[in-house]
Amino acid sequence: MEVNTLANIKSAIKRAELNVKQNEKNSAQKSAMRSAIKAFEANPSEELFRAASSSIDKAKSKGLIHANKASRDKARLATKLG
Repeated sequence: MEVNTLANIKSAIKRAELNVKQNEKNSAQKSAMRSAIKAFEANPSEELFRAASSSIDKAKSKGLIHANKASRDKARLATKLG
C-alpha cells in the first residue's frame, strides 16, 4: 500500500500507512453504527434496538464517539422503542 505523504523517513511512512488503515476501519465501524440506527428507526423492534445499542457501545469503547453522545443516542432510541 502506497500512501501519498510528505514523509521521507521509513518509520514515518509506515506510521502513515497504519493511520490510513485505522481510519478506514474506524470509518467502516461508524458507518455500521449509523446503518444499525437507521434500520431501527425504520422498523423499531427489540432485536434491532439491541443491535443498534451494541454498535453504539462498540463505537464508544473504541473512542469513535464520546460517552455522552453514546448515552444520548441510546436514550433516544429507547424512547422510540416505546
